Parts: sequence; C-alpha cells; structure tokens
Amino acid sequence: MRNTTKLTLATAGFLAVVAGGGAAFAVSASPAPSSSGTTATPAPTSTTAPAEQAPRTPAPGEAEAKVQRDAAVKIAQDKAPGAQLTKAEFDGDETPAVWEVEFRQGDVEHDFEIDASTGAILEHEQETETAEERKAEAAEDQAGEQDDD
Repeated sequence: MRNTTKLTLATAGFLAVVAGGGAAFAVSASPAPSSSGTTATPAPTSTTAPAEQAPRTPAPGEAEAKVQRDAAVKIAQDKAPGAQLTKAEFDGDETPAVWEVEFRQGDVEHDFEIDASTGAILEHEQETETAEERKAEAAEDQAGEQDDD
C-alpha cells in the first residue's frame, strides 16, 4: 500500500511540475497587451548568429598588423577588377607578415601576397585552371575541412 501511495504522490508531483512549466512557457511566449490596448509583438531573442555571419577569429599577430584584412582585399582587388574573392588569410609566420589574398574570375585565379605593414603587393601570380584542376582542388579543400572537424 505504501508503494502505491508513493507512486501516486510522485506522479501527481510530476504532473504539477509539467503543467506549471507549460503554463509559465505559455505566459512568457504570448504577447503582452500594451497600455493602448493593442498587442505588442515581442522582439526575437536569438542568441546565436547564423554560421555564415559568425565572427571570424583573428590569426595570431593579425590584430597588430597595420594593414587590416579589408584594406588588403581592396589593394588586391584593384589589380583584379571584377574577380570574386575566394580567400583572405593572415600569415604572421612569414617575414614580413603578409595577407594571402586569392580571387577568381572565370578560369583565372589571382594569388596575392600583401605586406601587412605597408600594404605593398609583394607577389601577384595569375594562373588559368582547367575544369579538372578546379575539381581536384575542391576535393582537396573538402578533404582538408573534414580533417579539421
């Protein structure tokens, strides 16, 4: 008899908690009427940014660079107008520290090294890639991303 009483009390307590939680959720999720009598719609409360807008983590030494990422990209893009940015990475291991910036326009890839202190273009290589080379490069990039996970 005691086990039945304990089980009944435990079930009743559980149901009270669930019902109370559901009521609290309903109260917090429903719009509150304003003083003018209209119903105000609550603002969205998302705490996470979409992955494509997530802030980028700076590379070591990047914050100290006199030429920042956007400026390096602009310097390179002025030499490859109409091309689409595919990569912009800081490399502080080199002397001097550089921005490695890559653009693509059709089959032509433009690779730049921009001095992170002066903004000077240290290197600009142009390469025309075949469709097969692009597929192989994409496969390598995808394999590298899977290794990072």
